[in-house]
Amino acid sequence: MLSIDFGGKKVCIVEGNYRNGTVAVTAIGEIEYPSEVVVNGNITDRPALSFLINEIIKKNHMKSKDTVATINSSEIIAREFKLPDIKLQDLKLLVSNEMSRITKEDSGFLTDFVVTGVTSDKMLNISAYAVTSGMVESYYNLLRELKLIPTAFDLHANSMSKLLSNTTINGDTHKDKNFIVVDIGYSKLSFYGFTNGFCRFTRTEVSPVQEFIREIESIIRLDVTEKYMSELNLSPEFEHENPVLTDTCKYFIYRLSEEIQKYIQYLIMNSESKSVEKIYICGGIASGKEMDTALTDSLKIQVERLKKIGRLSVPENCNVARICNAVGALIRQ
Repeated sequence: MLSIDFGGKKVCIVEGNYRNGTVAVTAIGEIEYPSEVVVNGNITDRPALSFLINEIIKKNHMKSKDTVATINSSEIIAREFKLPDIKLQDLKLLVSNEMSRITKEDSGFLTDFVVTGVTSDKMLNISAYAVTSGMVESYYNLLRELKLIPTAFDLHANSMSKLLSNTTINGDTHKDKNFIVVDIGYSKLSFYGFTNGFCRFTRTEVSPVQEFIREIESIIRLDVTEKYMSELNLSPEFEHENPVLTDTCKYFIYRLSEEIQKYIQYLIMNSESKSVEKIYICGGIASGKEMDTALTDSLKIQVERLKKIGRLSVPENCNVARICNAVGALIRQ
């Protein structure tokens, strides 16, 4: 199966399968957009996007046709409910009714949900989502034009929850602990709060990365590439030749820390454990030099780049932090 992650800065494709609780990835490819091709989850340049996907598939000799698409967008409506443990058909109707109140019974939305856990009083924790039918149709039509078989439409929040719940991360288990995963994207900053091994909340904010990159470009007077960002040293001890660049990097880490701190407090307030054991970061920008060190220094909580996931098998030297959203969407349950 192919899983295509349509990000705000790049398109990433993984080929693999999900069997017996393990995700096996056999091929990976990604290309940065030359311009605004996908904006807030909406396709704005279909020919360019189609060309990039074709290039990745051909270059990496991907043969699968069954395809799942995964996106993130502020236009997605997400809600969390606690509902009775009733028959699935009745539960679907109940969730649909709850979401229709939020969408004001707008028939232009498609809704779905996942059960994320059971409370101590036997109620179900539900994560429900509503996406405009037009957005879903645009990706369906794109895949059909590419002669791929649209199998599913997934969201980053659901993809990450499936991939990271109840498994080891960087070799550690967190069965009785709280931890947070931060996906630092170009246009979106996504937070996933986990308690007792399961995802308890997801939130998406506007990412400070775009502004950070614009500020760097104004300082160095060059276009900032993905390669430049991966080599940019963000260590709290590092002094760049240009003092303004040093201050800009430190302010970026400060802004990230402030956003993360909000969700540290939220998770603590809404769980029995009153501490957060660890923060994991992923996304393209998470590969920046010493970003984990800088955030650890700022937050006073251990921050690690996501490197290894217990249920995930990938090719050697694969940067797991860059492909999480695409990989999680391979899990079809």
